[in-house]
Amino acid sequence: HLLMACVQALQHAAITPSADGPRIGLIASCGETTYFQQMLRETAAGDLPDGFQMALHHDKDFLATKAAYHLNLTGPAMSVQAACGSSLIGVHLASAMLRQGDSDVMLAAGVLIDPTLTDGYRHRSQHIFSSDGLCRPFSDDASGTIGASGYGVVALKPLARARADGDRIYALVEASALNNDGRDKMSYTAPSVAGQSSVIREALAKAGLTGADIGYI
Repeated sequence: HLLMACVQALQHAAITPSADGPRIGLIASCGETTYFQQMLRETAAGDLPDGFQMALHHDKDFLATKAAYHLNLTGPAMSVQAACGSSLIGVHLASAMLRQGDSDVMLAAGVLIDPTLTDGYRHRSQHIFSSDGLCRPFSDDASGTIGASGYGVVALKPLARARADGDRIYALVEASALNNDGRDKMSYTAPSVAGQSSVIREALAKAGLTGADIGYI
């Protein structure tokens, strides 16, 4: 799924990887590989490939570099794994690499395909999953999150280059910021109001904007 999504993103952006073309990089992240776990449980040990081959095809460390190999991408390629923040952190890092001149084009990608989601889940108190199977972001009635499968890839360029190339520009990254909330929260998996508000203020300051300029969260 990730490989084909990268192909589609490049095609949509009219970019063809080539030796004399732009340096294209990739930052990618993925969720838990439940399919692989199921395969391990259901396959006899003697029928499994050796450990190196299994790691090469299923370990998250190889997600970005393997896609870059198949697509002949010669810019920076790395996996970023930070749970729910992975994909947006990828955009943050990819944007920084473009500003530093490490690459001409960056793909930021995230994927989670979980065939077990159709089985539902057992609700447990103090866990992150919703008690009623519904997700209500920013609501007083929110009781947790729910799982989903999906993938996405965005192609990023410096604004001047995108304009010079005549690209269709869907959005502009004015600024981004990154932090961690340490222990200032109820538990390890709980969000921190102080941590989130701090990084939002930092991003707004970098962009020269205020909260009044924000129309969508």
